[in-house]
Amino acid sequence: MDTKDIVRAFRFISIALYVVIIVITVVLGAVALYLAVRDIVSLIPFSSISDVKILGALSAVFLVVIALEFVDMFLEYIKTGTVVVDLVLAVVLTAISRELLLYVASPGASFSYGILLVASILVLALAYWLVSRAKVGSRTG
Repeated sequence: MDTKDIVRAFRFISIALYVVIIVITVVLGAVALYLAVRDIVSLIPFSSISDVKILGALSAVFLVVIALEFVDMFLEYIKTGTVVVDLVLAVVLTAISRELLLYVASPGASFSYGILLVASILVLALAYWLVSRAKVGSRTG
């Protein structure tokens, strides 16, 4: 067995594992979608809507978006064989934004944690912007 065969075998195993991960992520995304729909339907008696309930429903919707972004990221990795940094940053940015929603909805959370979340979002947004600019610059130049 030569080196090319070994690399091909490992690439196949890697793709098979990513397919399993994608299936698991899709299942978790479907569960998150169920939870989001359930939370949205629970808002129907409009007399009992509160900002905390709305933030909870938005948080559940964010879980669905995160699952979709994970699937997109894994598929892009399988296609290109490289990690696409802007997709990774988008997933992390979405996850931290969801965490900020949960922070706002919880009255007992510490102020310093909120500042940490906002600072993280700003740094990740800047990194995402820089990576996107570099990507566009490499296509035109």
